[in-house]
Amino acid sequence: IRTFTTLPQPLAIGQSYQGGIIGYIYQPGDIGYVVGQTHGIIATTSNQSIGVSWGCSTTSIAGTSINLGSGLNNTTLIVNGCTTNNIAARICFNLSSGGYPDWVLPSTEELSKLYINRTSIGGFSNVSYWTSTQVTTSNARSINFGSGAVNSSAKSTSFYVRAIRYF
Repeated sequence: IRTFTTLPQPLAIGQSYQGGIIGYIYQPGDIGYVVGQTHGIIATTSNQSIGVSWGCSTTSIAGTSINLGSGLNNTTLIVNGCTTNNIAARICFNLSSGGYPDWVLPSTEELSKLYINRTSIGGFSNVSYWTSTQVTTSNARSINFGSGAVNSSAKSTSFYVRAIRYF
């Protein structure tokens, strides 16, 4: 009698995992990187919106960051500081998908990682997507998935939204 043991495969970008698709795996030097462990960002399998505003174009949401790992804090700041319904951050914050309720609007660096891996992740359109990073009272960062350009856009503009969660 022979017994075979199947070893777990290492996690990879583009793989289905914990309610979505692995969009980025933290590397040494990244916030959230732990030696000997695999952590990173999971993207939803499809867009949450094909046209919604960032919201609160006359309100400053102090404390948002561009940094990797800051999407959760940014999303919380936006949801707590902006009471408008149906805005990018609130759509992500209220999302329950793939059995997980902890989705957020990605920061600029987080969405940039998804842009780099967009083909492996799938489901992106060549349009602009909102980040959770505010620039000014009336502008926030967006990333054009046709060109990769990071822009400062009027918060009232309608852009696509793709939620992330961390693992």
